[in-house]
Amino acid sequence: MVKKERKFPFGSIIVREKLLHPKAAPELLAVMIKREAGFNPKAGDWEFLILTGDAAKVKSREKTGGCLECHSRSASDFVFRSHLR
Repeated sequence: MVKKERKFPFGSIIVREKLLHPKAAPELLAVMIKREAGFNPKAGDWEFLILTGDAAKVKSREKTGGCLECHSRSASDFVFRSHLR
């Protein structure tokens, strides 16, 4: 039996914290938002954002670039599921 890849639904948000050490406040937040179909077909309709650690400011927002370059290597809807808990 072939296992079908599951896709994240529209509106999904994944956030990863970048910590300098375990008890520190996050230095930054890396965010993926699953947008409506057609938003970014080359990236499975994901938008990639980098926010300040307190989420007060969006430092960058992209549909292409370094985030997509890395995430395009994932075989699981542009998400590295081993990082999800």
